[in-house]
Amino acid sequence: MDDSYIQSKKDAVSGLLVLIGLCLLGMVVFSGIGIFIAKLVTGLDAVDIQEIASGGGTSIPGSRMAVLLLQGSISLGGFIAFPSLVYLLKKNTFKATGKINLNFTLLLLVLVLSLLMLPVNGWLAGWNESIHFPSFLNDFYHWARAKENEMQKLTVFLVDFRNPIEVVSGFIVISLIAGLSEEFFFRRMVQPQVQKLAGNPHFAIWFTAFIFSAIHFQFFGFIPRMALGALFGYYFYWTGNIWLPVFGHCLNNGITLIGMYLYNRNMSPIDVEDPAQIPWYLGAVAAGVTWSLATMVKEEADKIRKIEK
Repeated sequence: MDDSYIQSKKDAVSGLLVLIGLCLLGMVVFSGIGIFIAKLVTGLDAVDIQEIASGGGTSIPGSRMAVLLLQGSISLGGFIAFPSLVYLLKKNTFKATGKINLNFTLLLLVLVLSLLMLPVNGWLAGWNESIHFPSFLNDFYHWARAKENEMQKLTVFLVDFRNPIEVVSGFIVISLIAGLSEEFFFRRMVQPQVQKLAGNPHFAIWFTAFIFSAIHFQFFGFIPRMALGALFGYYFYWTGNIWLPVFGHCLNNGITLIGMYLYNRNMSPIDVEDPAQIPWYLGAVAAGVTWSLATMVKEEADKIRKIEK
């Protein structure tokens, strides 16, 4: 076997290990920074902030802002600040290739796809919820269900904004920071390394989407989140431009956030988090249209690439 081939695989493995290590280290360091910032802004002590972040003490004044600040800090540190150090350690390994410029057509297609993914995700979530685990996985089922309820409770709490400052802060953290940081880490950093290791871009896209979904610890929404991650992965693979999946991710989170906020304020009858409100046939039709529009994204990207050559 060619030595350069073996070396490239070793580099891919080491690159992934470095990324994981830097991500975990960044989360630890920036959780401390986040607690410090939240303490300065809200006046809460570190013990209260840690209790709120773990799902308790949500009735404490300033608790929502504390969690938002903590989440934003961890995302920036774990997914951007520390992983960015690989550019100093392994510059050539993480160099982007095949990047094209975005145009209005691509952005418009992604906007429409973000809207279509709401019924698609609802359809997939309903199917995901109906999956029955075998008896030997009962312990995992109960753990996953408890974790799902815990995360759902925290999500509802976070979007139950009480003033304009919380609305703006929530949008920045949940939509903008989450979209930017997660796409930078998973699509820009992890996905190319998995592709180098596996030698197959489709495997890399779906494997990265699998990990992306798993780290949210919401296993009864695992499939729709993985499908979203795969869509973002294809955006990056087709264009080489990380800003397209960032745009799509921010749109998805922002639309969902607005939908939840309007529903909580009785300004909309649609609960975007309730898969039972999406008829299966509507989800299936939306999935078909989504597939067609996704192929149009690829075709438009190919067209731009030919023009820019």
